[in-house]
Amino acid sequence: MSVLARFTIAVSILVPLVGCITDELAVYEDSVVGKDAAKAYVGVYQVEEWPGDIEPETVRVTWKGEGLRFAYSVADKKVDLRFVLSKIPKSKNELYLLSIPGQEATKQANMFFIGRAEKENTHIWAVFSTLPVARDHLEFTSGKAKAEDVKTFLMQHADEFVSANEPQVTLKHIKN
Repeated sequence: MSVLARFTIAVSILVPLVGCITDELAVYEDSVVGKDAAKAYVGVYQVEEWPGDIEPETVRVTWKGEGLRFAYSVADKKVDLRFVLSKIPKSKNELYLLSIPGQEATKQANMFFIGRAEKENTHIWAVFSTLPVARDHLEFTSGKAKAEDVKTFLMQHADEFVSANEPQVTLKHIKN
């Protein structure tokens, strides 16, 4: 199952959440998932777990133009966002950084999430300052973290963070 597609779905749902916002886009430039590698993540995903009372049935991940996008509909609202997926260096659990550049739908906020693809499911975590591991190692000022601090935090603590916290989103790949 592709991490990107599942990760993308979770991100769109988590867009309104506070705490996963950065001052600049957080991306590991040396490990960005490019067009050829992205083919493994493109497809439709069934939503198994989603935060809140209203959830989409599916999320679609596509490659359009210069990058990845995820789209879904919920409560008569269509969400279509661009995102960047990069592998977190030093992660023993094959974790990815999912970054959403500031866009109208995100109220111009740069957002980040942690994602992991397993055999059947993709899991996505929002990193809030009140959650175990983050509260001791990542600082949010005025609701935002510095992108460089996020990248350092994830390289040093992403595996520990996902072990200590439940994912907010779980997606199941259903078709390409």
